[in-house]
Amino acid sequence: MDGRAVTAHLMPELRRHLAELRDHHHIVPSLTAILVGRDSASRQYVKNKRRLAQELGCTSNIVEIAEADADTESMLALIDKLNRDPATTGILIQMPLPERLDRYRLFDAIASDKDVDAVGADAVIGFYRGQWGRFVPCTPRGVLTLLDFYKVPVDGARAAIIGRSDIAGKPTALILGGRLRNATVTWCHRHTRDVDGICRNSDIIVSCVGAEVGRPFFITAEMVKPGACVIDVGVRRIGPGKFAGDVDFEGVRQVAGWLTPNPGGTGPTTVLGLMQNLIDAARYQLGLERASYST
Repeated sequence: MDGRAVTAHLMPELRRHLAELRDHHHIVPSLTAILVGRDSASRQYVKNKRRLAQELGCTSNIVEIAEADADTESMLALIDKLNRDPATTGILIQMPLPERLDRYRLFDAIASDKDVDAVGADAVIGFYRGQWGRFVPCTPRGVLTLLDFYKVPVDGARAAIIGRSDIAGKPTALILGGRLRNATVTWCHRHTRDVDGICRNSDIIVSCVGAEVGRPFFITAEMVKPGACVIDVGVRRIGPGKFAGDVDFEGVRQVAGWLTPNPGGTGPTTVLGLMQNLIDAARYQLGLERASYST
């Protein structure tokens, strides 16, 4: 499941939607990402997001805040300023954040039509009710795009979602198990017993563990049902400029029916999902409906 190929397939449609915004509405979408600290994986993701935004002709801004200087009240003031700035189309808080920050106050402070990572209360309520809100979180949106592009059967499938972060595992579990996708989801985390057995009985595995687990490869071939779909969302730094995911790719590829590489799988489609959400943000602010894409 090649995330780069999926992104290349959808790029003409992104460019068409952006041309419509530029030529008919005189709008160039602008993303502002807030980055706290120097987490290596976060910095790599922000770099990738900026690169694709610039390639598409969007404006991309990064507000970097030293971890020692970050506090909830000052970040709330920054978000309020960006909410009121008509030149800012979308706002994203790059995760993870220091534990001392009240992330839910920060998430909920983002204007609902600029919440391009879908972390605020309005978006979460939508997932809980089995509805699409204005936005789908970027990582789950990328996962859905991969599933659709490669025509993986989801309706009625057994899916194991491993991890419960606010931007990956949690919304992916809610979306796949909701009325719009109809999978039967087992939501796993570090306290789940017999994760190996749950995975072996699953048609779809989405692993969003990342640096939470010390070993580099959490999902091995012995944990995968023959023919299953395995999607690797996790990322951790393993050396200078080198990153690894959750899945033992070489082992699991001998068993799985579908498998994402890492890098090159969900990373590109997550950034693609962000650009789709940024386009939608601009459309919503003009009173238009969500953009449509073919897979």
